[in-house]
Amino acid sequence: MKSILTVSILLLALMAKSYSYAQTFSYDGNRWYEIEVSIFTNQSSLSINPELFLPDYVELLYPEPILKLTPALMNYYVDFSTADNNRAENNNIQGQISLSELPIISTEFGPELREPNSDFKLIDKTRDPFIALPETDHQFTRYNRNLNLSPDHRVLFHAVWRQPVLNKIQASAVFIHGGDRYGQHNELEGSLLISYNINRVDVEARLWRNSFNVVSNLDWNVPPQPFTDVFEDISQDNVDLVINQVYPMLETRQMISNELHYLDHPALGMLIEVRPYELPALFDFSLE
Repeated sequence: MKSILTVSILLLALMAKSYSYAQTFSYDGNRWYEIEVSIFTNQSSLSINPELFLPDYVELLYPEPILKLTPALMNYYVDFSTADNNRAENNNIQGQISLSELPIISTEFGPELREPNSDFKLIDKTRDPFIALPETDHQFTRYNRNLNLSPDHRVLFHAVWRQPVLNKIQASAVFIHGGDRYGQHNELEGSLLISYNINRVDVEARLWRNSFNVVSNLDWNVPPQPFTDVFEDISQDNVDLVINQVYPMLETRQMISNELHYLDHPALGMLIEVRPYELPALFDFSLE
């Protein structure tokens, strides 16, 4: 049974002015959409609903290809642990090399310049796909606040990003994880596949919610996460807890642009909205 809060969210969505229109192609030849998703717990029904247990025919997996949203502030992240390790290695090497072994700098050609870092790229959140946008671009703030204030709900994942929406054969899934983390697993794991189908956008949710305990009789194979985030908070990794139950949510929904959609499940709920987006024009820069 849906809680009063969940029903109120749906009523707000129905009362809101919804509109849709045919999405035009951006200059790259693709249809772009801005996608906002909130995934939250349904706490009250976990212990009594038989739908929650994983049936024999369900396989937990991450589809291929799959990618991870890039934080909008990734340009400013510094992996200090790696920097410290590199500095320590350099100090050890320098301590083992005598002055006579140091390379001689040629006076004819000058010092050799370092190779440029070809992997570095500034993020353009207006044109780059699969960038997790900052709070200024969020529209679910009120929904998330109401969910977190409810005893029956807790937001596990929320993100806004833009992407070209391709047909299902060409589309890449987006890796989803959130909630509490123990060891190498999160409370929420799985993927979302957003694809275009004739005149609509479809979402395929392949999600599962893990519960943890000190012991487990779980017979199901929970796959390892496809990505490792060096910037993620792993302060709980040393807690000796294992997955003792899995609650899968496998659902496909046809969506209408600019309309809030609610996907219901005994253990999880998801709010999702797709909004047509057009890439801004490229700069025409010239020195003339």
